Amino acid sequence: MSLRGSPIRPRVWCFTPNPVLEKKICATSGRVIWCAGGKGHNTAAQLHAWGVPVCSVIACRGETARHWREEADVEGVKTVEISVEAPMRRGWAWVHEGHERMDFFISDPKINPRDWVRIRNFWKRVLRKGDRWVIAGSSATGWPRGWWKKLILDLQKKGVTVLVDSRGALLQEAIQAGADWIKCNLQEAVGTTGKKGIAGSLPNLLGEGTTGAVVTMGKHGLEAIVNGTRLFIPAPKVKVKDPTGSGDVVTAVLIHGEIRGWTMERTLRNATRAGAWKARGIGNVAKSVLRG
Repeated sequence: MSLRGSPIRPRVWCFTPNPVLEKKICATSGRVIWCAGGKGHNTAAQLHAWGVPVCSVIACRGETARHWREEADVEGVKTVEISVEAPMRRGWAWVHEGHERMDFFISDPKINPRDWVRIRNFWKRVLRKGDRWVIAGSSATGWPRGWWKKLILDLQKKGVTVLVDSRGALLQEAIQAGADWIKCNLQEAVGTTGKKGIAGSLPNLLGEGTTGAVVTMGKHGLEAIVNGTRLFIPAPKVKVKDPTGSGDVVTAVLIHGEIRGWTMERTLRNATRAGAWKARGIGNVAKSVLRG
């Protein structure tokens, strides 16, 4: 493992188990932007912008992965690649200000059992007591049943704090493991739990030992249960240009607030404020947006 150019060991590790090299086309200007995409990496980029020692980790290799790393290097985010025999996803996005964004992706890669062992061994070797591990986004396929659950349990026993922002089977295994933090949007919460609405789905995101579950609801804000207390935080009204990455900013604030020792209400209010600011489409959220 090599953290290029950094003498500081990260204490936050963001894992994107299904990264994407994305080509974004802006409808109004015709501008083409290449992006190192993936929810975990987006979270890492935002934390890096706030000065948090963080590392973005992907499991991939090949020419597309090299291009992805080049884009990540432009952002200044430290990256590590776990080499596996699977191609990286490619994505295309058509963005028209004030209109719905259209995304197109190739199929999720399938990672073989030998490489899932390699990924597990990497994390068990690298993570230490007191580290924070963020798993964000969907997953490449092919993992053995219970793989995520067992790894989360093993790392928590080691003293690692685990935050999972995902959906479907990965999120279900995180809930079963009692991951410290669960975060997703309302559609993902309903789809994963099979329960209707925020009232039915939110309580079912809490596993045994889970500190808190946070569900984002776009322009309506977010709702959470933290240490048994239910909180609702409305979102400020903004002119939405491109909401991509707004949820990842919320995840970044959850980590940042915990590091800074903020109260949960302060953290969640800053999370909704920062997520709304991100939806304006102006890049990473400035630290000045976070308030006392």
